[in-house]
Amino acid sequence: MDEREEQETQSEQEEVEEQEPEQEEEQEQEEEEPQTEDSEEENEEESEEEEEEEEEEEEEEVEIPIKRAYKAEMYKSKEELPKMIRIEASTICQLHCPSCYMRQDPEGVAKGCGNGMLSFENFKKIVDDNNFVEIELSNHGEIFLNPELVKMIEYAYQKNIRLTAENGVNFNKLTDEQAEALVKYKFGRIIISIDGASPETYKKYRVHGDFNTVINNIKKVNALKEKYHSEDPILRWKFILFGYNEHEVEKARQMAEELNMEIEFVTNWDPDFSPCKDLEQVKRLTGVEGETHTPYSRLKQFRKGEICWYYCNFLWEAPQINWDGQILGCCSLYKENFGGNVFEEGLLNALNNPKMLYAKNMITGKAPALKGIPCTTCYVYEDLVRNGGKLWVPSPNSKWNKFKAFINKFLKKNEEEPEEEYQEEESQEEEN
Repeated sequence: MDEREEQETQSEQEEVEEQEPEQEEEQEQEEEEPQTEDSEEENEEESEEEEEEEEEEEEEEVEIPIKRAYKAEMYKSKEELPKMIRIEASTICQLHCPSCYMRQDPEGVAKGCGNGMLSFENFKKIVDDNNFVEIELSNHGEIFLNPELVKMIEYAYQKNIRLTAENGVNFNKLTDEQAEALVKYKFGRIIISIDGASPETYKKYRVHGDFNTVINNIKKVNALKEKYHSEDPILRWKFILFGYNEHEVEKARQMAEELNMEIEFVTNWDPDFSPCKDLEQVKRLTGVEGETHTPYSRLKQFRKGEICWYYCNFLWEAPQINWDGQILGCCSLYKENFGGNVFEEGLLNALNNPKMLYAKNMITGKAPALKGIPCTTCYVYEDLVRNGGKLWVPSPNSKWNKFKAFINKFLKKNEEEPEEEYQEEESQEEEN
């Protein structure tokens, strides 16, 4: 190749090199041109999907540190498991109460506990695999909407297990078969939410509910109790105190007596919905302070022995299980679970899930808050933290509580023994 040809090839290469940047610039300009609405929506959807995937990855990557000290909360055998559980018969409800998070937060429900019902097959499975003495069936929904409820009631009776619905029912739907099963198979206690003593007052909170239907269902059960000469089920009227219903307190008390029902008055947990107006009169008539209690103030009452329950203690005493087997822990959680599933891996393995072990140490003040633990986003735990962590939930597995349990057992044994010795001495004297 001569010098002239070399110069021509060099000039051609330079032209190509000059054209390539120009083409790249044109492509970039085309990409920078305004996008159509469709393409913008597609990009937004893609970015949202990417964010969701990133969040899921982050959740999966969270490691739960289980120190040796945390393992004190671990169950070592099935014999150590709680003898009472709470299992959701139905998260579905036909009412639409203004302050009910289950009805007001459908996205949270869909992400967490979901809408569904416990099957008899799964109920039978968990009963057969464990040694329960009591099962609570009510939680986020209405148990009487479950079409297999009668089979569960009968099976629990055969297994000598007491069933309760103490978290509450609305009692707007009760078939004749269900009513008879409640009495015939000795269902324990049922707490019926009736926030008023008249149809007009009742429907202000129990939206889509019917006061007269509820009262008639109570009468139906009472008639069957007379027929079977049974005291079960015990029916309890739960009256949430609001500003619009405080004038019907006495009327409700009288109606409860006529219906052979216990009655309890409780404060409204939502301070923004119809707070009580005359707090002094409410306390005088019911013995209950009309002001809303915070989780922190409730914990102080619990530790003083003024109330016999506290939200977080369910993790030990009666863990909440969802209708599909998820471990929810307590009645306050519905958006997240602790990772275990009792129908797939059994109760022992599910309750020994690292998240559950860490949560127990977290709410007792032994471990810091950790992302991925359901309690971290719970309003109860948030209120305890808001108060500076001055007071925490007492663990029954702490050395002090175990020591107290041992002393109580020892004292009880000593109280019983002298009586037996005294009876033996009496019988010997009679023989002589």
